[in-house]
Amino acid sequence: MYKSYNHNSIKDTILIFIAIMFFIVMPIKLSHWQIKNSAHNNSPIKMVKNIQLKENDHAIKILASYGFDMMGIRKNDIAVPRIYFAKLPPELTKIKDTKIRKRLFLSSLLPPILKVNEIIRQDRKKLKNIILKITIGENVSEMDYYWLTQKMIQYKVHVVDVNDFLNRTGEILQELLSKINIIPPELALAQAVQESGWGTSRFAQQGNALYGQWSWGKGCGITPSERDENQKHQIRCFKNIIEAVESYMLNLNTHKAYKELRNARQNFRDDTDIKAIPLIETLTNYSEEGPEYVEKIKRIIRTNRLRDFKNAKLEDKK
Repeated sequence: MYKSYNHNSIKDTILIFIAIMFFIVMPIKLSHWQIKNSAHNNSPIKMVKNIQLKENDHAIKILASYGFDMMGIRKNDIAVPRIYFAKLPPELTKIKDTKIRKRLFLSSLLPPILKVNEIIRQDRKKLKNIILKITIGENVSEMDYYWLTQKMIQYKVHVVDVNDFLNRTGEILQELLSKINIIPPELALAQAVQESGWGTSRFAQQGNALYGQWSWGKGCGITPSERDENQKHQIRCFKNIIEAVESYMLNLNTHKAYKELRNARQNFRDDTDIKAIPLIETLTNYSEEGPEYVEKIKRIIRTNRLRDFKNAKLEDKK
């Protein structure tokens, strides 16, 4: 798709970038560390204002004060308010009415899911613009190349060395484009439902562990009570809900176990056309339940009418 371009102009531009980024500024490894570190600290996710819920706060009332109308959102009559809870409402474990509990859970998760997808869309648009510039031989700014390097690290697009990048420019950019793409809201909601028990699990309540991601390294983790003696993993926890959502989407967009999902997603013209079911069919590796897990996710979407949120959008920024 990006094979037909003037190789000489591309090469000249890239060589300038390489000279600035790698030879003048610092060695490759140190450069990568700085880029990765700055991406972590300056991520748009870090700048999202989260509402800290106290023990006696009523999340349902807070949502209502922001004009959160689930019925209107389901009908696509109104946009989703930009309200982000830092953690799941504690009242989820106390509400007896199943309908109210489910509505509160979906209301807590939908805004952060849409926000992460909004950021992914912005990155995808920027990447397409850079690809276009490279394709037609326009100059690409130093900042754009810095951003491009940042995203290759974040999305685990492996480049051996400078020559490898020069020889596989089109292939590398296409791989990055295939990874920087949204996860349908109905799929993200359904998996959170399944993995967190509608937000009532110990992992979800104590550590915003909404998607059952495992962790072996240092950092925030909760030890499963049913873990076998020979296992060392923990359930990864997060400071807030939106970071949990971001990590989940990055996992689907980078891990080799979900390459089929990314391949299936490429069959759709753009992110507004992506259908969840073909992607769900590829998720047999997400759980030890395999095909049964896939059927559970489909059933959650169907019985809870989660397709209503396919085209949900956040309110315009004020």
